[in-house]
Amino acid sequence: MNRTYDVVIAGGGVIGASCAYHLSRRQNLRIALIDAKRPGNATRASAGGLWAIGESVGLGCGVIFFRMMSAQRRQAHGAAVAVEASTPHILPPAFFEFALQSNALYPQLHRELIERHGMDFKFERTGLKYVIYDAEDRLYAEHIVARIPHLADQLRWLDRAALREAEPAVSHEAQGALEFLCDHQVSPFRLADAYSEAARQNGVDLYFNTNVTSVLHEGGRVGGVRTAEQGSFHCATLINAAGAWAAELSEQATGIRLPVKPVKGQILLTERMPKLLEGCLTTSDCYMAQKDNGEILIGSTTEDKGFDVSTTFPEVAGLVQGAIRCVPQLKEINLKRCWAGLRPGSPDELPILGPMAGVEGYLNACGHFRTGILTSAITGVILERLVHQESLPLDITPFLADRFEVGLLKGLG
Repeated sequence: MNRTYDVVIAGGGVIGASCAYHLSRRQNLRIALIDAKRPGNATRASAGGLWAIGESVGLGCGVIFFRMMSAQRRQAHGAAVAVEASTPHILPPAFFEFALQSNALYPQLHRELIERHGMDFKFERTGLKYVIYDAEDRLYAEHIVARIPHLADQLRWLDRAALREAEPAVSHEAQGALEFLCDHQVSPFRLADAYSEAARQNGVDLYFNTNVTSVLHEGGRVGGVRTAEQGSFHCATLINAAGAWAAELSEQATGIRLPVKPVKGQILLTERMPKLLEGCLTTSDCYMAQKDNGEILIGSTTEDKGFDVSTTFPEVAGLVQGAIRCVPQLKEINLKRCWAGLRPGSPDELPILGPMAGVEGYLNACGHFRTGILTSAITGVILERLVHQESLPLDITPFLADRFEVGLLKGLG
């Protein structure tokens, strides 16, 4: 069977669903969203943190990974590299703008999806606190503050007493915290569902459990996709929102394999409990976010294990120990489940957006690594503007695929 659309979106995670929703708001395009629901969807392995500053300065799973790597280097080479553990992994200024603009969209987006579509993705103003245990943690936090003086009004230092007042459940071992006032949270599952259901209500055709097998080319341009279950989809524009599988789709569409690879993250979920955390917490061991139903999400590892989505005891145990260190009461709480997701990582940890030189009918919306939930809103806006050839809310030059050397991209094929 052949179907014809203006836009086909390959990938129904939070990025693809956001693109579908934002494109559907004008209701002047025929749109199809195609998703295979493969194991390891990154949307399902997120805490739902809207940590615009926190992620930009390497907190969340970023600080866990880089502090772990620094510790391994110290063990291997001695104290000479100790400073690495106290140097924040800060992303470029372009990402700060990208993340902060996206973050600012969520209050209105939340109201819009509830009022127009009856979908609540549980936006909560919680803030994010980086819990400080020792001098190394404090030095790390001080370096962060020094690097972002323009955001000083969004930061707040909490001493031991202030932290205990704000988060009574936090361990007495903690010396204080650095709080990011604009970093909040949503339900990642509900956000993806809200986007896709609102898009459906606006007339988007959803094709779940549908695998793209190849890309169609018509007259030297990308012209659609072929699927195993639903036949061919012809379109004027194909959007690659295939997450950790984006490289394969880009190679089929353009002949160039984008440097997007799966980065495994294991995450834990506790049973429901009374309110224990007032806000989201992150440490050098783990991060924690309590949801409105009482469950606490604990994450997350950063592993280069290909498409493996198994859970492993050492990593789960490490997250458990980190969570108990921060909130001792969790020792008495049962884990409900643990699982792994595959983040779509890029070499510089920035998303890959927009067109590719010399390729018509194709746009990228991939490579968001660990910030897909946070940046899904602005990504949807950007792709909608690109399709309509309208001015963009920010310069996407730093996010174009051509920032990578073409030779390198072809060499990955």
